[in-house]
Amino acid sequence: MAPLVRRSRAARREAVSAIPRPQGEGGGMTGFTSWDEVKRRAEQARREAHPDVDEAEWATRKEAARLVQEAHLLGHHLRQLRRERGLTQQQAAAQLGITQARVSQLEQGKAVDLAAMRAYAQALGARLTLVLEVDDQQIRIA
Repeated sequence: MAPLVRRSRAARREAVSAIPRPQGEGGGMTGFTSWDEVKRRAEQARREAHPDVDEAEWATRKEAARLVQEAHLLGHHLRQLRRERGLTQQQAAAQLGITQARVSQLEQGKAVDLAAMRAYAQALGARLTLVLEVDDQQIRIA
């Protein structure tokens, strides 16, 4: 492995400026791609890779993926809260009257059960609420 060589600031700038950069949308040498362009390319690649899947099926798949992600995120926050409270999964399970395995499932987002998630949050001293947003209104459902 070659030893590290200390370069002057001017030499570093010159080396960095020599790195080729992709052209931006406008044809200039910006080196950046807009988020809209990234999404457009991803959508195009998806359509080319799976031409047999229609838009309705993709919408269904995206919704399912979103729900899985939300359950995982909620479980992550519940796990962090449990740890902050200094509880083990076994102790949390004993408080709830469920198994340690069930606590693990809740924390991994594998057990998507609103009642169980709410009970777990309450056992940790938190409150899980469900809010319906309509236009500029927020309606607390549960």
